[in-house]
Amino acid sequence: MNRSTVSRKSLMVRAGCLVFGLLTLAMIALTLVSDRGWLEVQRKAGRLAALQEQAQAIENDNDAIMEEIRRLRQDPDAIERRAREDLKLVRPGEVILVVPEAE
Repeated sequence: MNRSTVSRKSLMVRAGCLVFGLLTLAMIALTLVSDRGWLEVQRKAGRLAALQEQAQAIENDNDAIMEEIRRLRQDPDAIERRAREDLKLVRPGEVILVVPEAE
């Protein structure tokens, strides 16, 4: 083998390694930033956790509302309490005294 053949083979090996390295970097970049890449999966996992937390809070609110509805349907004292607090209703003959708040 002459020197130019060895040099040419060495150049081809280096070029092949360079191409392989560039393709490897491109694949890693695509894996990280594509629409199904690792970064997108992490972003969607965070969004999922936030939505699950929000859904749990709404479910807790619904449970509290359903409990209030049950009390209002079954407990006359609960109805009276809501009428007095929310509607400011009083029984006949009752007097309401309003005390000013201290500054």
